[in-house]
Amino acid sequence: MTPKGKKPSYWNEAKKYLKESDPVISNIISVQKNDSFLTRKHTTFQTFFKIIIGQQISIEAASSIERRIRKKIKSITPKKLINVADRDLRELGLSFRKIKYIKEIAEICIYDSRFFLDIKLLSDSEAIKSLSSLYGIGPWSAEMFLIFQLNRQNILPTGDVGLINSFCKNYQIDKKDFLIEVSKQKLIWEPYCTVATWYLWRDIDEDTVQY
Repeated sequence: MTPKGKKPSYWNEAKKYLKESDPVISNIISVQKNDSFLTRKHTTFQTFFKIIIGQQISIEAASSIERRIRKKIKSITPKKLINVADRDLRELGLSFRKIKYIKEIAEICIYDSRFFLDIKLLSDSEAIKSLSSLYGIGPWSAEMFLIFQLNRQNILPTGDVGLINSFCKNYQIDKKDFLIEVSKQKLIWEPYCTVATWYLWRDIDEDTVQY
């Protein structure tokens, strides 16, 4: 796992590989104004907190909710979140469903922290399956965790709206053909699908999102 704030060890090699393998990704990398890169910025719980808030809403809406919660409780920790009344979190913008999801993760972090340590030892597919067994965590949320917390190098989140929109724009295809076409492109990108995804995200949004 990458140390907090550091560039993944595979990043530069992945950029070189993708620039040589895919002219579309090569062009996206070339026009980037800054040398942004994936890194790990948050604790396990903070990553899930941000991922769950961001489920099925815009980045702007998620950021607004997170700011309100941070203003109220200052630091995001499992114990602090558990001790905030559901009604108060609802007034800050979280749905009751997401409140339950977040508090379930908080309890695991407090009482069964070994679960997330064991996740690090699993393959990508095994980790996604195990994480998806958690209440409120589906494939997209599991993939975001593998990308942003574990910095796995070969994750392709095919259900991500940002990836879908950027891929269809850059490869000039209809959205109905996305899954077929991205599966072909995956064969070119491997073993660096995470990095290809990152640059496709950057092409439609220069602001670096870090769950």
